[in-house]
Amino acid sequence: MKRILLFTIAAVLFLGNMHAQQSAPILLNYSTLQKKVERSNDRIEHHRRGEKPRTWVNRGELFQDVENLGLEQITIGMNKSAVKIFYSDPISEEVNDENVEVLTYEHWKYLFEDNLLRGWVKIDPIHENPLDEAFRSYKKAIELTEEDDKMNEMEKMKDQLAALKGQYQRAGQNHYYQEDLDAALNDFESILSINELPVFDGVIDTLMINYSGIVAREIGRRAMEAGNEEKGKKMYKKTIDLYKKLTELGSGGASTYIQMTRDYYAAGDTLGAIDNLKDGIERYPDSTILVTVAAQAYYLMDDNEGGLEFVNQRIENKPDCPAAYYWKGLLITNVDNVSEDTIKISLDLYDKSLELDPTNGNVWYQAGYVNYAIGANYYEQESYEEDDELRKELNKKGRDYYITAAEKLEKTYEVSEDDPVLQKESLDLLKRIYYKLYGGEDERYQEINRRLKEL
Repeated sequence: MKRILLFTIAAVLFLGNMHAQQSAPILLNYSTLQKKVERSNDRIEHHRRGEKPRTWVNRGELFQDVENLGLEQITIGMNKSAVKIFYSDPISEEVNDENVEVLTYEHWKYLFEDNLLRGWVKIDPIHENPLDEAFRSYKKAIELTEEDDKMNEMEKMKDQLAALKGQYQRAGQNHYYQEDLDAALNDFESILSINELPVFDGVIDTLMINYSGIVAREIGRRAMEAGNEEKGKKMYKKTIDLYKKLTELGSGGASTYIQMTRDYYAAGDTLGAIDNLKDGIERYPDSTILVTVAAQAYYLMDDNEGGLEFVNQRIENKPDCPAAYYWKGLLITNVDNVSEDTIKISLDLYDKSLELDPTNGNVWYQAGYVNYAIGANYYEQESYEEDDELRKELNKKGRDYYITAAEKLEKTYEVSEDDPVLQKESLDLLKRIYYKLYGGEDERYQEINRRLKEL
């Protein structure tokens, strides 16, 4: 996931910087910027200048320059030779313990993997977070502007704000690459905050919402692993809130609800997960996967009553939903000492599910396994029975169930080409069934052994 996020953002940044790379390089000077920052600090403290919007707009532009120091001509993914063309030869060039190539200059370091730029580190930075200071300055300028003129003032600084979003995106990637996830989340969420300004007329950046969710989730996961449950739950809740925005926009489809469900589970909120899935089913009534995950939640909680109410309602509203029949079959047998009559009903439900969707290997396997388990039970009873007639009857029942099981499991193997684990499970059961039915010399048994070796 990390590499996917890095390269996706890199592609966006590369396209955004192509025009800049075509012009002659204009490099910023560290000491000049340092002096300008000192003067700007004095101006904002001045009793008159500090109350003028222009003072703060100028400060915002200045801190965007501070951020750009050493990054004016930088594009993620550029090679070392290109960097040296713009910034001359480094003070040193080495490979660190993590096999990252490092070019060190006076005020920054560039980090390369496979000769491609992946990130950077500022040395003795003029300001620890110039982008946040720039954003703060622009907001202060807006605040100091007369109400009737606020929109006009924002229009004047729209280009700077748009550029600031690009800088935040670049900084977010760099922080993400260096595992500073809290900083990366701040960068991506700052873009969303800028988009909320009236001048951007409600623009929605689903990509940044998604990235923010990805990073918040990872922070939550790490916090949970470190034993910081409070922060972990807070971050998972943030991820859920961000993804809810995506669902409101219709972005991501049913898969967004599936991911939110995992986040609810990670935060320990099973009931929230189920409510989320129900919302998803209302929006995407044809989604089989949402029904599957919702029914599974009831099943794992041993809430058979709630689960059956859910799937029965689904069958009533959507009688052609294969997942509902499958999970009803599982739920009615999710009890102690289930009767054979109930098991037969569940098998009929599996068959109905397969009638509607004959491509589901998991359902074929479940049907095969249940038939195998009943057959094995009859064979076990036969081994203890002393009455010859009863033994014959038990043997016949066991054999009939085994033959049916074999048909289901052969079908499992056939439709599960992309799931070698499921194929192996089905072959393991078939091996036992064919050995019991036909013996070790039978060609059917030997064929199963051959297929197992080929997996």
